Amino acid sequence: MITGNNFHDIVASAKAGLVVGTCGALLMAVAVAAGLTGAGAIAPVVVVLWLTMAAVHYWKTHQARIAADHASLMRHRFELLAQQVAETQGLVQLGGLGLSYPVPFGGDYALTADAAAVLAREVALRRPELVVELGSGVSTILVGTMLRAQGFGRLISLDHDSSWAEETRRHVRAAGLENHVEVLDAPLVRQEVDGETFAWYAIPDSLRQSTGIDLLIVDGPPQAGDPGGMPRYPALPRFLAQMSPDARIFVDDARRPGETEMVSRWLKRYPGWVARDVPTGPGTCLLYRTPTADERLRA
Repeated sequence: MITGNNFHDIVASAKAGLVVGTCGALLMAVAVAAGLTGAGAIAPVVVVLWLTMAAVHYWKTHQARIAADHASLMRHRFELLAQQVAETQGLVQLGGLGLSYPVPFGGDYALTADAAAVLAREVALRRPELVVELGSGVSTILVGTMLRAQGFGRLISLDHDSSWAEETRRHVRAAGLENHVEVLDAPLVRQEVDGETFAWYAIPDSLRQSTGIDLLIVDGPPQAGDPGGMPRYPALPRFLAQMSPDARIFVDDARRPGETEMVSRWLKRYPGWVARDVPTGPGTCLLYRTPTADERLRA
C-alpha cells in the first residue's frame, strides 16, 4: 500500500532520477556532436541513469525514514519509562504520609503521584494557614489530609463544574475533612485581566474577602476551554493582593505550552517573583517572591 510518505518519496526519487537522466542526455549529446557515439545510444543511457538514480534515492530516503521512525519510537518509550519511574518514586514518597483515604493519583485529569509528592512537600515545609486551589480533585483530599494532620489550616477549592465539585465534596465528607476543606462552585465567566479577555472563575464573595493566602494551587480551568491559549493566566493577577508575603504558587502541567507562556508572562508582568521548575511527568513549577532589600535587612 502506498502511503502519503511513500508517495512523496517516490515523487522525490523520480525527480532526482530525472535530473541525473537529463544531465546524462546532455553529456551524450555532446558525445554525439563530437562523433564519439551514435544518437541511438542517448535514450538507453538516459533511461538507465534515471532508473538507477531514482532507485538509489528512494532506497536512501526510505532507510532514513525508517531510522527516524525507530529513533522516535525509542524516545517515546524512554519518556514513558521515565514517567513510570517518576510515578513510582512519587508513590513511595507519598506512602510515608499514611493517607487513610484511597486517593486515585494519575489518570487523565488527576494529579500524578510525582507532582502530588512535590505538592505534599510544599505543604509540609510551609505549613500554610490558607490554601486556595483552582480545580478540585485528588489534590483537594491530599492537602486537606495534611492540613488536618498539622492541626490547623484550611483549603478553599474552586471548581467550575458543579457536578464535579459535588463529587469532590462527597470525597471530602467521606475522608472526614469538612473542618479543613471547603469546595465552592465558581462558574467560568468572561472577564478582562491585564488587557486580555479570559473565561475564568467567578470568585465567590467569601473568598474575595480572605487574605493571607499562603499557597495557591493552579490546576484549572481545563486547557480544553482554550486549547491554544492560557486559560489559567488570571490566577496570579486575581489573587496577588490577597497573598501573604512568603506565599508559594504551585503550577501543575507546567510543561504544556500554555502554562510555559503563562509563567513567562507572570515573571515579566510582576517583578519580584521567581520560578523554579521541578521535573515531574506533567511538569511542575513553583513560584515565590524574592525578599526586598528592606525585608532582607529586617531579617
